[in-house]
Amino acid sequence: MSVNHSYPSDSLAIIVLAAGRSSRLGQMKQLITVNDKSLVELQLERALKVSSKVYCVLGFNARHVHASIEHLPINTIINSKWSDGMASSIAAGVKALTSDIKAVMIVLVDQWQLTSTDLICHHNYWQGDARAIVVAQTACDLAADVNEKLGPPVLFPRGYFSELTELVGEQGAKPLLKKYQKLLIKVPLAQAFFDIDTPEQLAQMKIN
Repeated sequence: MSVNHSYPSDSLAIIVLAAGRSSRLGQMKQLITVNDKSLVELQLERALKVSSKVYCVLGFNARHVHASIEHLPINTIINSKWSDGMASSIAAGVKALTSDIKAVMIVLVDQWQLTSTDLICHHNYWQGDARAIVVAQTACDLAADVNEKLGPPVLFPRGYFSELTELVGEQGAKPLLKKYQKLLIKVPLAQAFFDIDTPEQLAQMKIN
């Protein structure tokens, strides 16, 4: 598939989810320092290179996290129900979108290997299809018995916004990916599957 590398329009919004407690990590992943910046600040700066409509959903210790990003030209949403799971943060972010937004891309704060170029490429795979959902994919290796994994960044056109606001639980948007699996555009993006949930993963990030 050929991909148009034109710059995305401002009808695209990007929501960075940064509301969790990071209990498995033992410290707030949002505030991990990377190149003298907090991880959440770094991720938002990447998003701002792609769209001027950037939203950040905060929850646990929101005031502390907000202090590290208040200088950025973004829209901050406080999810008071963050402990209900990722779905509540997705719903809170989508509810805050303005009526001119035609599609939303959902990104996790700890997807530290993603670049702005990755996000632009992800958007370009969509190319305005009103029904297609663009999702990141790992390679499927049948010989090694490794199953395909799907996950964010995920781009949803406006037609799915209502269902996104009704999501509940810990699975995030996975129920919609399963429901509309025939409409998915799967983009190979191995770096999307490097996150920071454990001290071991944090140590690996610092090595790299």
